[in-house]
Amino acid sequence: MRVLQASHISNYTPSIGYGGIELVVDTLAKELMLRGHRVLVLGVKPPNANTQYEIESVFNKPVKKPGVIHKLRYSWRLLLESKDFDVIHIHVQWLTPIATMIKELRNKPVLLTLHADPSKLVSRFNIPLVAISESQRRRLESRGVKIATVIYNGIDVDKYPFRLEKEDFFIYLGRIDETKGVHIAVEAAKKCNEKLVIIGPVTNARYFELYIKPFIDSKSIIYLGEVDFKTKVEYLSRAKALLYPVQYEEFFGLAMVEALATGTPVIGFPRGSVTEVVKDGITGYLVRSSEEICEAMKHVDKLDRRECRRDVEERFSSKAMAEKYEKFYQHLIQGL
Repeated sequence: MRVLQASHISNYTPSIGYGGIELVVDTLAKELMLRGHRVLVLGVKPPNANTQYEIESVFNKPVKKPGVIHKLRYSWRLLLESKDFDVIHIHVQWLTPIATMIKELRNKPVLLTLHADPSKLVSRFNIPLVAISESQRRRLESRGVKIATVIYNGIDVDKYPFRLEKEDFFIYLGRIDETKGVHIAVEAAKKCNEKLVIIGPVTNARYFELYIKPFIDSKSIIYLGEVDFKTKVEYLSRAKALLYPVQYEEFFGLAMVEALATGTPVIGFPRGSVTEVVKDGITGYLVRSSEEICEAMKHVDKLDRRECRRDVEERFSSKAMAEKYEKFYQHLIQGL
């Protein structure tokens, strides 16, 4: 098959530092190539990046807040490129109108992966929607949004070093804003007198200044900012557990899977996909407050870190993700 992947443009693809959607697109593109398919990715390519798949930059550098001109330019590029491909797989919701046009004009199968819940406008377009967790599917279908299938995001497990022996600190990985509950991770660490390493970009400066920065010091609460992939996985593999006190119905939460791949359990709030990714008492603990995080911290060494790795290999690997997308692509092509 010839597959066109439309990645996001707010970060580089392949991702540098933070970039969940871009990491998923890169991983899927590589795995599809290994399975014998031709893949072209549209997005923003990092300078001097080498990829196994074809990639074309729509813009020279990431666009954090795309305006009308950016969206029109990307839509036009997608329309032009689509004629040479069997499947058009978009990962950006605001590309849905042009994707609908491609489907109608070129009679091509098109699909949208929902890396976040869709707006009402997006859900009205006649395009197959892929949810990234069962909890997301149930939530959307309760609102009348039709979901074609559920496919978990996957990672290249071989890129994540497994480490059995852990060091004496916990970790938070993700964007720094109130929806991710970083302040609760900080509160729990301070309350339990535990060391916490925070990694991720500040996406809400006021929140960071008020609730995170005052507690940062050189010994107990350490903020590393946005780091490269190698540094990220190194800290994940060394940590005793990932703290994930998310404050909304999480769509998927790739950081949890990345941590588990290194043998690092997850202590998280049972919101959205967290209840699917984390097996309570096996690969982590589901808790509801900073006090319960503290209690879980005391027992995390009882968990089998090998089971964390095995579960990711079985359910959240790049191979598992690509196989399911491949079958869905074939289903869409046969349905034309």
